[in-house]
Amino acid sequence: MGSKKPKKTILLDADVVSHFITGGAMYLLPNIFKYETVILDKVYNELQNFRRKQKEVDNLVSQKLIRIIDFPESNNGIKLEYFRLLQELIGDGEAACMAVARYSKNIIGSSNLRDIKIYCEEHEIVYLTTIDFLCQALKTNKMDLEACNTFIRKVLGAGSRLPVSNMDSYQCRDTGL
Repeated sequence: MGSKKPKKTILLDADVVSHFITGGAMYLLPNIFKYETVILDKVYNELQNFRRKQKEVDNLVSQKLIRIIDFPESNNGIKLEYFRLLQELIGDGEAACMAVARYSKNIIGSSNLRDIKIYCEEHEIVYLTTIDFLCQALKTNKMDLEACNTFIRKVLGAGSRLPVSNMDSYQCRDTGL
């Protein structure tokens, strides 16, 4: 009997996808947690601005490691929440992920804590940052400390922001997953 992933999904935002591409670990991303990782079509559209990143995502999709799912336009609750969040100047991808997660009880994969943290805590939505993915990869031996530190150096070297410069002294948070 094969190991089937639990029903919940992780809705990936563009920043986490971008970090894992830049860090050279995109193929590892869908296998770090026991949940299926998906990208909403609105997030995929954001990634189209970055040709190399879109190509990497397309490769994962064609290999059935990540699915692109449609934003549920027919769900008025989700749609209204999405438009409300957009008015708060939250990015398109974050707003889509937050609205869908609020009504589906799925997990958000986003490192944009300024936009998502308070909302997620208020609505009891589990969120995972890039560093949470690295912590889980380290904990489950999918990456070692050196690989995590190399990943972080690459991401920081490309001009992205992360809350740490290495994993050596970072205290991983309990995500409950």
